[in-house]
Amino acid sequence: MSGLKRKPLPDELNAALRGHAAGLPSATSGSEEPRIREGEGGRPRAPKTVQVNMSVTEMLARIIATEAAKSGSTRRFIARLMRDAGYDVPAADLNPPDNRRRWLE
Repeated sequence: MSGLKRKPLPDELNAALRGHAAGLPSATSGSEEPRIREGEGGRPRAPKTVQVNMSVTEMLARIIATEAAKSGSTRRFIARLMRDAGYDVPAADLNPPDNRRRWLE
């Protein structure tokens, strides 16, 4: 790939484009507030997460999988366990957003 180099535009084409592009607004003005997408798929962004991994016995893994299936997800199951144990668990963990991709049919 080191042999590939960008070819510059011819001078007359460069001058013509410069003349037309001079009146266009800047894309990075920074003065506008970020726009929120409306309509289908305009859900709020989920808070940042970190991944937690652990090694457990096969029996405990099956117990966690069974209870997580009843709760709806492993994250929801563990968050409810922690809440019931008295910890202050964020609402995003008790009811995490569904980020699965939806295909239009």
